[in-house]
Amino acid sequence: MQITAIHARNFLGLRAADIIPATPVSLICGPNGAGKSSLQEAVRLALTGESVRVSLKKEYGQLLHDGAETGTVVVSAGPQANSIALPSGKLTAGLQTDPRLPYVLDAQRFASLDAKERRSFLFDLMGLKLGTDLVRERLVARGCHPKKIEAVLPLVRAGFDAAAKEAQTKATAAKGAWRAITGETYGSVKAGEWKASVPTGAPAPEDVNAMIAELQADIAEASTEAGDMQRQLGEMDAAARQRAGRDAKMRELTDKAAGLAKAQESVDRAQAERDDFLPKVEAMRAAAGGKATGMPCTCPECGVLLQYLAGQLALREPTQADPEAAGRLPEYERSLTVLENALKSRIAERDGAKATATQLDLLRKDAAADAGDEDAELRKTIEGALAKLQEAITTTGQQLEAVRASQRAAAQAAEQTAKAAQHHADVVAWDALAEALGPSGIPAELLAEALDPINDRLAATANMTEWFRVGIEPDMTITAGPGRTYALLSESEKWRADAMIAEAITHLTGLRLLVLDRADVLIGAERDRLLWWLDDLAVDGAIDTALVFMSLKAPPAGLPDGITAFWIEDHEVGTVREAA
Repeated sequence: MQITAIHARNFLGLRAADIIPATPVSLICGPNGAGKSSLQEAVRLALTGESVRVSLKKEYGQLLHDGAETGTVVVSAGPQANSIALPSGKLTAGLQTDPRLPYVLDAQRFASLDAKERRSFLFDLMGLKLGTDLVRERLVARGCHPKKIEAVLPLVRAGFDAAAKEAQTKATAAKGAWRAITGETYGSVKAGEWKASVPTGAPAPEDVNAMIAELQADIAEASTEAGDMQRQLGEMDAAARQRAGRDAKMRELTDKAAGLAKAQESVDRAQAERDDFLPKVEAMRAAAGGKATGMPCTCPECGVLLQYLAGQLALREPTQADPEAAGRLPEYERSLTVLENALKSRIAERDGAKATATQLDLLRKDAAADAGDEDAELRKTIEGALAKLQEAITTTGQQLEAVRASQRAAAQAAEQTAKAAQHHADVVAWDALAEALGPSGIPAELLAEALDPINDRLAATANMTEWFRVGIEPDMTITAGPGRTYALLSESEKWRADAMIAEAITHLTGLRLLVLDRADVLIGAERDRLLWWLDDLAVDGAIDTALVFMSLKAPPAGLPDGITAFWIEDHEVGTVREAA
């Protein structure tokens, strides 16, 4: 920013100032109380609207010189200008403002900040916006896990420490999960190589399926053969049961068949009794006048009465029915019925005994043809072979289960190894994220990006001025020379450190404007180094305007050609040449 004119009326200790800089560097000097600081504050107020002496606009009337009713300040940069009117405090801004401008108008401003404010200012100075987008971009560039980045990224808003602590907490949780899987204490090297143990002697995974298929085939073949033997034994058992049933039936039938002769005798007796009684019944029927075997009948040819007796037909004379015989006939009929029923029953018993004897005869023939005990040796052979087969099936089944158990153990070991590897990968990812978010990670990168340019400029300035080297450390401490902090510096050393920092800021921002108040703190050679340094900056085009305020007893002489001096006396400003 090249200031081309400064006009002030009735501002603090300054009654009138009309400065038209003829060179990039303007030395504004005069005795104490002449109005130098008033002019410096007038420039700051016009360019930033920031007042040093009062905090409220209603107090701006206190800024007027010696009770004047009005006052103005105008600072021009070419055709544009900023002006402020007193006592209203109305600011008319025609110049483009920059939020970092106060740091080049007040060289001591940066040193007055705390560490957090200095860090924020430097990040802003270098255009480093500490948003989640920037952090995400840098984490991705470091190869951090995308999903894990998103898990902790919101915490960056609360600070890198909070995000790093969250990542470390998750890394610790992943280590705990790894320990739960493995039962061992976590170690980064061990965890990277850890594999779950497989039972000793377990077959190779590529052989397991073939072994299982072979054992299953052996079991299936043996089971089929055993099934055939069991069917044979079942058939033998069925035959044995059939023989036992047949033998039992034969014993039962033998008892029944033994009564056949007796049954025939019973039939003969019953038949003899019936045959003996039947003629009596017939005679009684005849006597009763009823139809009976051999009773008279009419000849179909001649109609005579005939009687069939003793197997021959003979004439029969009609007779009268005997009433007594008719009365006894029912009793005879009943007795005959009893005898006939008894005969039928004896005949049925005899026929049953005959059928039993016939069935018994058939069973005996079947028994005679049955091998029976001839199968005992075969059964013994089959049972022995079956026992061996069943033992072989059991043994093979045990082998199959062992192979399957080995397969399951190998699968479980592989799963356990995979889970442990995943937890280890989580630990590595979270640790990497915690490291990236930690002090030595991205914050250090960002800090270096913020510090390196300003420290490089400060180093270059130290070479130009032959002053001690000023630096800003990562903890935002300002140091001068080897190991001295800002707080330990003398007044003139602090002033030089402030001046160099302000110049570095104006250089990095491109403002090219520098305002240095109270330069009279430097004397002798140090004052000369200041003026020649500013002149070199002007010659190099590093600054467009430098305003240096210095208390002097008399106007200076022998200034470099790039510096114009303005003398303040009686609260008014004129050039030294004019004063001379």
